[in-house]
Formats: sequence, C-alpha cells, structure tokens
Amino acid sequence: MKICIVTHRVVKGEGQGRVNYEVVVEALRQGHEVILIANEVEPQLLENRGATWIKVFPSLKLPQLLRYQIFAFKSAIHIRKLRKTKQVDLVMVNGFITWAKGDINAVHFVHSTWIKSPVHSFRVHRSWKRWYFGLYTLVNAYLERYAFRKSGKIIAVSEKVKNELIKLGIKHDKVQVIHNGVDVREFYPSEAGKKSKMDIDPSRVVGLFAGDISSPRKNLDTVLKSMVSVPELSLVVAGSTNRSIYPQMAKDLNIEDQVHFLGYRKDMGHIMRNVDLFIFPSRYEACSLVVLEALASGIPVVITEESGVTEIIKGSNEKALAGIVLDDPNDVTQLTTILNSLLQDKACLTEMGQSSRKVALLNDWRKMSHKYLECYEDYLNQTGSFTTKIKRKQSIEVEL
Repeated sequence: MKICIVTHRVVKGEGQGRVNYEVVVEALRQGHEVILIANEVEPQLLENRGATWIKVFPSLKLPQLLRYQIFAFKSAIHIRKLRKTKQVDLVMVNGFITWAKGDINAVHFVHSTWIKSPVHSFRVHRSWKRWYFGLYTLVNAYLERYAFRKSGKIIAVSEKVKNELIKLGIKHDKVQVIHNGVDVREFYPSEAGKKSKMDIDPSRVVGLFAGDISSPRKNLDTVLKSMVSVPELSLVVAGSTNRSIYPQMAKDLNIEDQVHFLGYRKDMGHIMRNVDLFIFPSRYEACSLVVLEALASGIPVVITEESGVTEIIKGSNEKALAGIVLDDPNDVTQLTTILNSLLQDKACLTEMGQSSRKVALLNDWRKMSHKYLECYEDYLNQTGSFTTKIKRKQSIEVEL
C-alpha cells in the first residue's frame, strides 16, 4: 500500500502522535510506503527509505486556531497533488486537520462532546482566555463534523467515542473501534516484593495519579477530597505543578503529608512499577494511554466510564477484572469507599494487578497497528483504489 497520514505531529511523546507513530512503524515494517504530512516527525522514521515527510510549518507566532487553518489549507493542496499524480492509495486524517477528504478518519477526541462538559475551560477560566477556549472548541466541533461526514471510514479509539459519533449522526456501520495500544516492554510489572514505594514507608499502600493538573478535567480534586477519609493511603502525583491549585488544596485539606507532588516526570514506567494502584477518575478521555500504561505495569486501576478504556478492563460478564469503575467521577463518597475496600484487601490488589498485565498484553502497540492496516486494506478492497508505485523518500519544506 501507499499510505498518506495527515497529522500535526508523529512523535512518541503525545497520545495522538504516538498512535500515528506506531502505525507508521508497523506499515514500514510490512513493506508499505508512507507519506507523512505533518509539522514534526520522529527522525528515526525517516531513516526508512519507504518514508516521506512533507513538512508544513505555519508560523509559531500565530494563534493556534489560525495555525491549524493554515495547516489545513496547505495540507489539502499536497493531498490533491498526491491523488492527482496517483502517488497514494489511501489518505488517513485525524479528526479535522485538512480541507481535503480523508479516506480513513482516526478520531481521538470529540470536541462536540467536550464542549458540553461542566469542566470545559470556557466554564472554568475567569479571564479573557475562556472566550478563546470556547471559540476554539466550537470551531473544532463544527469542522470535525464536516470532516467525519466527508470521510469514507472512521476509526474510533473506543466504544465511548463511537457512541459520541453516532450521537452526531454518523452511521453505525461507518465506524470501527480500534483501541489505543501500549508499550508492554517499557511498562511492565516489578518483581514480587521489590517495589520501592517511591521512598514512602513500605508498609503503606501507595497510589498514583498522573496527568495534567493545571485544570479540573483529570479530576485530582475528587481524589484529594476522598483521601481525607483514607488516612492509610499515600498518593504520588506526576504532573507539572505550574499554575496548579492542587498543592494548596492538599494543604487546605490537611493531607499534605499523604500527598507527594513529583512534578513533570519522564520515567513513568519506573514510577508505575513502584506503586500499588493507579487512581484516575478523569471527567473526559477518549481512550486514556496512561491507564493502559498502568495496566501494562501490573497495577489495578480505579477509573470512570469517561476514561474510554472501561470496555477493555471488563470481562464478558461486565465485571471489571483489572480495576474498578466509578459510576460518577464527582462522587467522593463512592471513591472513598472503593479506596478503603482496596486497602483492606491486599490480596484483591494483587489479583487485579495480575489481570491488569494480561489485559495490556492483548492491547499492545503492534496489535493495534495491525488492526489499522487491516482496516486500510479492507477499505481499499471495497473501493478498489490501488495506484502505481510512489517515488522514493524525499523531504519537501513549506514555510509560511
């Protein structure tokens, strides 16, 4: 196949970028040729002769909303040229990212759902920025609906996202669910009895919260409030404390001795191997990579229906095997009850941790990438859209 993938960044350090990175790695491994229309690409991908990068660089001095529109127009020009010269079989876009039609649209986030959230930035911020955040999401919500309707096939990263798309009027049979993957070599369980507990008293149960704590979306506030009634639990928080209200909240709740703010960390695999459970009652996610990383690390997870990975950790009987699912992300009482129950049953923690690793092994990056490529092939077989061989790797710069 000759595949064109359109996204802003094809990198390992962010969710959508990592998904696209892994798809490209597997496509190249199988001998396919890939053209990337992006701002940024991991350099090692370009070492493969089957990879081509078409660079589109909107000025960083412009507002993000305007930069994205420039990218959308410029990328559309390149896509039309590639189609006209028959250099590609298939174009995969990610949400609304270009004014050109995508054959496949991978949906990692639904702005039309997010804007309705009570913790959307428009409702949380009190400065002028709230109007920009509101406008940004409204524009993206409108444009993504346009992109979804134009796409031939849609990949949703979770059943939750698929249901959100159906509510927007997208036909059920147009959407295929392919969950995000995880690196099971980077994230793996610790050896029995060798957890460092992040230098906390080894007799204590240590939980982990990880993510952006500059806004209420990830929901650290509910975790901190619940800990007031769970004094035996220690919590480590991985995430930049810049502009975060939560260190002060921990002091106000008199639990600062229980909560350890680590700041931004790159060694999440190490951290996850050395804690006992992952607590992440997020108020909105599409398919949380950090939850999958916790599962791969062999620790149970406490999540919500909003995490996008609920169907992954549930068995056929709808009982969560690798963690516990909160009914309401804002229910402090329910979370408190769950945490106290887990602290009193260490055997349950161990059993769920073992199930966590098994779940992750069924959802590694390579399995996910295979599903993407199979989706491409099925689409091409249905449409009969194969073309001639594309040119060798080259790099084309477009600067504004």
